[in-house]
Amino acid sequence: MSAERGQLVLAGLRVVDFSWIIAGPMTTKMLGAMGAEVIKIESTTRAEHAARGGSYPLLNNNKHSCTIDFTKPAGQELLHRLVAISDVVVENFSARVLAKYRLGYEELRKIRPDLLYVSASGVGRTGPQKDWLAYGTLLQAYSGRAGLIGPPNLKLEAMGILPVWTDPVTAMWETMAILAAIHHRRRTGDGAYVDMSMLEGTVTLLPEALLRHSLGSERAGPGGNEDGESAPGGCFRCAGEDDWIAVAVRSDAEWQGLWTAMERPDLAAAYGSAAARRTAKAELDSVLGGWLAGRHAEAAETTLLACGVPAARSRNFAGVIGDEQLAARGMFPHLADDKRTFALPWRDATGWRGRAETAPALGGSNAYVFGDLLGLSEDEIAALTAEGVIG
Repeated sequence: MSAERGQLVLAGLRVVDFSWIIAGPMTTKMLGAMGAEVIKIESTTRAEHAARGGSYPLLNNNKHSCTIDFTKPAGQELLHRLVAISDVVVENFSARVLAKYRLGYEELRKIRPDLLYVSASGVGRTGPQKDWLAYGTLLQAYSGRAGLIGPPNLKLEAMGILPVWTDPVTAMWETMAILAAIHHRRRTGDGAYVDMSMLEGTVTLLPEALLRHSLGSERAGPGGNEDGESAPGGCFRCAGEDDWIAVAVRSDAEWQGLWTAMERPDLAAAYGSAAARRTAKAELDSVLGGWLAGRHAEAAETTLLACGVPAARSRNFAGVIGDEQLAARGMFPHLADDKRTFALPWRDATGWRGRAETAPALGGSNAYVFGDLLGLSEDEIAALTAEGVIG
């Protein structure tokens, strides 16, 4: 057994993937990186499947693709046969779509009683708004997250509506739910239905807002540049174009490092205690801001870190991809077609970060799925293709 094969902890698990857009595909991408065989159900008649550019290669590597029209009864029968030899179904259609075509959980559990069926939707499959259509941008506003960003400002990424954080956050929660369901099934033999709400997955990112509300604050509004635990602390403008750095001073040692970096020993005695610094936070923020305004963020970061002061400059994404820390840990591997992708957001003791195979061509695994897995003859596949069932 190869070292990689031994690390593919989900090897032998088969996933039928109906998902599209971002959250579901990112979930199944991660399952594939951990060794699961992911079979993506696509169709040549759907524009979003025909378009293989943009984010598609990034979100759909480590997968097979088969093309099948599940609106046709013969297509449904093929999918029933595929589910019977699979372990997990992942979908994010609106509530009644798959059920209408005999592909809902209640139908499929009759075929595979220990099936793990995961439905992701905007607000969940129950409740008064369960039939609402929802996109990540809308859910970020609904969740209260956008309200914590601040007033509308086009320079602040559309007040927190963009980029769409809801989808990748949902993918992480969804992956964790699937792993938990797999563990449960291995212990008990039981299948599971998972109702994943993108709204609720986003709300769980706001514990401080919930805490403030629980402590009696009527409105947990934007915090701006405030960091209640740091004095001085916040995000400060530096000398370069769109050049910013975040700094947080919380301990006496960090305070000593800051005035040393700034060559301001005169500040040491006047603000020697944490209480004194908190009282004078606005003044100290102004002093630190003035010092940083004359320096480029990268140089300031180097100086501050060398003095033991927590600091991180704001990087654009080109800077993130080229970052030596992330490069050393293999965060952005090259695929065989020389495109880059995200690795799993963790690594094992050997540095392995998951399988990284290229995204499939549309219907590129039809022969494997319909022939090898389902046992159809070439003539049967040709006939179903001519009828528009496969394709």
